[in-house]
Amino acid sequence: MRPLLHLTGESLLRCSFFFLVVVVAAVCASPSLAVPCAAVREAVCTSLPMSWVADSAGAQFPLATVMKQQGALPASPLFTTLPEKRVLRVFQLGALQTQAELVDYLRSSLFEIFDLDALQSYRYAHQEELVFVLDVILYWGSTWRWAQSVGDRMGNLVLRDERKARASGQSSVVRIVPALAPTRGRLLLHAILTVCLPYLVRKLQRKALEEDWERGSAGSLKAKMAKAVRLACTVWAAFSLLHTLHFLATAQYRTLVERLLSLRLVYGSQSMQRVTNMMYLNQHVMWQTCSSLLAVLNIGRYFSRLSRSLRAFTSPTGGSGLSDNVCCACHGHPTIGQRSNCGHLYCYYCIKSRLLDPRLAGSFRCLRCGTAVHAAMPLQ
Repeated sequence: MRPLLHLTGESLLRCSFFFLVVVVAAVCASPSLAVPCAAVREAVCTSLPMSWVADSAGAQFPLATVMKQQGALPASPLFTTLPEKRVLRVFQLGALQTQAELVDYLRSSLFEIFDLDALQSYRYAHQEELVFVLDVILYWGSTWRWAQSVGDRMGNLVLRDERKARASGQSSVVRIVPALAPTRGRLLLHAILTVCLPYLVRKLQRKALEEDWERGSAGSLKAKMAKAVRLACTVWAAFSLLHTLHFLATAQYRTLVERLLSLRLVYGSQSMQRVTNMMYLNQHVMWQTCSSLLAVLNIGRYFSRLSRSLRAFTSPTGGSGLSDNVCCACHGHPTIGQRSNCGHLYCYYCIKSRLLDPRLAGSFRCLRCGTAVHAAMPLQ
């Protein structure tokens, strides 16, 4: 007959351990044994060596002693918060590069709005005016109000009137003082030299290119103006190069305009916190990866084929309903007419601006038939 309770060695061990735990708990819970247990615990603790407490207290120097030791260290200019007499070149050039990249991005975004067929003619006819309006808005929202561009603000830099600083004996101070801020008149001259004058030069250069001023008669006023503008741009570029070399040697006056107006960059505040947004960096990396993948796949060719198919379907002749005697871009009378390799008519500036655009890599789709345009020939 099989026994009712079958205990193995492991089962007996578990039962014994459980019984021992119950007995110990009952003894500890008994009030009569509380005093002896406390006495035993105190005796054990007092018997342990307590020398580590004294060692720990002796190892902790008072705060006053530490401050005295730090004050006794020799001062070194290598560990100051900011340089004494100049702003680092890398900060000034970095702010200038940031401002240039921001302006290029805003211009590209603005031009993308006018990439529609209905607005392309307006864009190429008034491109300089659009750029001028954008530059004025940026200047008014940054330099005119705060004496610092957007790039300077990101780099904790601000313009200061150096003439006032030298007159008050504060030229060696590299942080902004409210009394040394540039006046409105000085900022107005800065706006004229950095915003208005470049707009006028670009406008004259475009006009001279469209109407071919330099190929006119040698004694004409337009030919003289075209040569004068080209000579002035060359001289300004040469002086800018020399000034850049001087800036690299002295770290003062980042641009030639700032030197002419005695506007020097200094730090806006003594300290600046820089925070890196890791989420933005991850998104940027993902965007670059996707852009590279799309560039490898060259998906744009399928869109161009689809566009040509739709044009061929909607127009049996393949045309756009415009006259053959107007520019395919601005829809006006061709100025210095040029004919593309597909045989359609363009203005000189309209087709050359597209062929020389670095984003288009020397080729673009004809606005009339969709064929790749890579060359232009003057009308015979």
